[in-house]
Amino acid sequence: MLGRHPIRRPARAAALAAVAALTLSACGGSDGAPAEGSSAVAAAVAGEDITVGDVQRTTRELRTFLEAQAASTGQQPQQLDAGSVVTLLVQAPAVLDFAEQEKLKIPSAGSVRQSVAEVLPAPSEETVNFLRANALSSQLDPKTRDKLIAHLEEQQVTISPRYAAATGQTPDWLEQPVEQQAPVEAP
Repeated sequence: MLGRHPIRRPARAAALAAVAALTLSACGGSDGAPAEGSSAVAAAVAGEDITVGDVQRTTRELRTFLEAQAASTGQQPQQLDAGSVVTLLVQAPAVLDFAEQEKLKIPSAGSVRQSVAEVLPAPSEETVNFLRANALSSQLDPKTRDKLIAHLEEQQVTISPRYAAATGQTPDWLEQPVEQQAPVEAP
C-alpha cells in the first residue's frame, strides 16, 4: 500500500496556478449519491478525506460539463486530468471558507445544481462545491484574489503520491507515467 506524502502549500506560484485553474467558467449540482470507485484516500485537507472515487467521479462530471460548454460555444473542450482535479478538490473548500469569512456572495448549491441540471442531472457534492468556488474566484478583484492566495497557502494538505505530480512534488521512487518520462534517444 502506498503511503501519503504530506505537502505544505508554501509556494505562491502553486496557489496562483490553483486560482487560475478555478477560473474554469462553470456551474454544477448533487444528489448526495456516494462516490463511485475506490475509497482509497487521494488527498486530505482540514481533516476531510478526498477519495479516489471522489476524484474519478468529479473528473467525469467536469469533463462532461466542459464538453457541453465547449459544444455550445463551438470550441474545443478544456483538457482536464485527475491530478488537476485533486488540486481543485483540495482547494474548493478553502475558497468557500474564505468567501464565508470575507462575507462574499457565492451561489448556493441549489442554484448551481439547477443551472447545470440539463448536462449533469445528479452531480456530486464535490463537483457542486468546485463550481461554487469557481463562480466566486472568477469574480474577485486583484486585492481580494491576493488575500485568497494567502488563505490557500495556509492550508495543510496531504496528497497521495499517485496524484503528487499535480503539485510538482512526485517522489523519486514513484514511476512516472510514460507521457511524463524523458524521451530516450536512439543510438
